Amino acid sequence: MNQDRSFYLSVWDGDREKEFNQISIESGISDPIWARVIGEQGQEFRLSIKGSNEEGTGILTGSLRFNASSALEFPVAGDWVLATKLGEEEFLIHSVLPRRSLLVRKFKGETQKPDPICANMDRIFLLHGLDGDFQPRRLERTLVQIWESKATPVIVLTKKDLYSENEEELQNKIQLVRESCPGVEVFCISNHNLEGLQELDGYWKDESTSAFIGSSGVGKSSLLNLLIGEEIRSVKEVRESDSKGKHTTTNRWMFRIRSGAWILDTPGMREIQLWSDGSGLEETFPEIFEASINCRFQDCSHISEPDCGVKEAIASGKISEGRWASFLKLKRELERNANLAAPNSLEFRNQKAKWKSIHKEQKRMQQQRDRERYR
Repeated sequence: MNQDRSFYLSVWDGDREKEFNQISIESGISDPIWARVIGEQGQEFRLSIKGSNEEGTGILTGSLRFNASSALEFPVAGDWVLATKLGEEEFLIHSVLPRRSLLVRKFKGETQKPDPICANMDRIFLLHGLDGDFQPRRLERTLVQIWESKATPVIVLTKKDLYSENEEELQNKIQLVRESCPGVEVFCISNHNLEGLQELDGYWKDESTSAFIGSSGVGKSSLLNLLIGEEIRSVKEVRESDSKGKHTTTNRWMFRIRSGAWILDTPGMREIQLWSDGSGLEETFPEIFEASINCRFQDCSHISEPDCGVKEAIASGKISEGRWASFLKLKRELERNANLAAPNSLEFRNQKAKWKSIHKEQKRMQQQRDRERYR
């Protein structure tokens, strides 16, 4: 069973204080300031200065921009950064504090480059509409990246009010999502009358940081308006013909809600391109990895080998055909991405090493099971 790993990945604590002191000494910078990135707009960043109510605009130093080997080294919303003051509400960003969580996707196309979305999130709320855009299989793809990030995923199904006269169909759709997302909390809300919103109150704790992600028009900005208590986003009505919304969220911004927690609003993301070392796949499809322990052969492909634990689980109904097909599709995509990456790139080496670690753990569990079987 997946567990909540998120309390707290975002906050400033004793460990961060030690990192701050160490990096400050190593940098040799006079009057260093620690700040949180609470917004991104092009090459500029909105900073909240630690220990004060001050906010300002941050820009990257030339050395940080020049020496970065990939976009992963640049600040993103949620990052803690080392900065110095340039002038009134202007700051220079020198470095990024080590992250405790990082949500990344791959740039579209064949280019094997990472596109970081946000860092140091405790939870990532995946909003998915119960309208014509309802596709549970798409949730699995996004969950691979969320589990990979180290944050805890929470699924929020929106537009519950569309089923005010069809409770049975509503419950069927909720059940489909639960089956596609084992180990993940699933909630259902109506943005219009707040029904179901109270069930999420426990997640908006003081000092925690969460992100909202999902397709355009799913209700991210509308929900954020309700939590803040005022209109901070101009939201347009969703076109009934194709359920694709249009709104003005084009950058990533963090907002402080009434409980004191931070929430990041993001532009609409209909589908995330995978950027994973495989660990997110394991947590998204735990039943498949658990069944593979029962395979006779450690390198079982789960296709033609005898005594295959996965095939037996599929035959018995413990693993659904839909889940198996989705797993294979995502696994092939990850393998294709790894093959397209430059063999000597850091990303490629890290991905290869982590897959090797996963297979090693599977082998250890297989050996342990064999010892217990023949004891």
